[in-house]
Amino acid sequence: MVSYTTNIKVPIEKVWQHFIYKIEHPENFVPGVSNVIIKEKTADLVIRDMDIALPDGSRAILTEKITHAPYTVKFLIINHPIYSGYVDNIAEKISDNETKITFSLHWINKQTGEPFSNPEIAKKAVLKTADYILQHM
Repeated sequence: MVSYTTNIKVPIEKVWQHFIYKIEHPENFVPGVSNVIIKEKTADLVIRDMDIALPDGSRAILTEKITHAPYTVKFLIINHPIYSGYVDNIAEKISDNETKITFSLHWINKQTGEPFSNPEIAKKAVLKTADYILQHM
């Protein structure tokens, strides 16, 4: 598991609105994402496909089952060419105007059984999300 945390000067309610928006529009928050298709949507569950960039520069389709409840969003991998597992996006209230954002990647390489170990991916995703939230207040 790798994770990254940052604090932003934004109320948790605004961060949560962006976390929910991110479910259907991840291309604004996650590097290398395009062609998002929502396959199923209920009040607390979304199943989506999206094109992602792989480490070797090729592209693949990722299918995820996404669940959410204040203030956590879980992205469970249904189909990925390399990894199984999930990602948690967690918002925690620091004060009325500050929120801690943590992304934890619980990925396992399907061929080797090795846990994902590149903390830069988590850091880039958190910082891109924080930047997007701050620019769209």
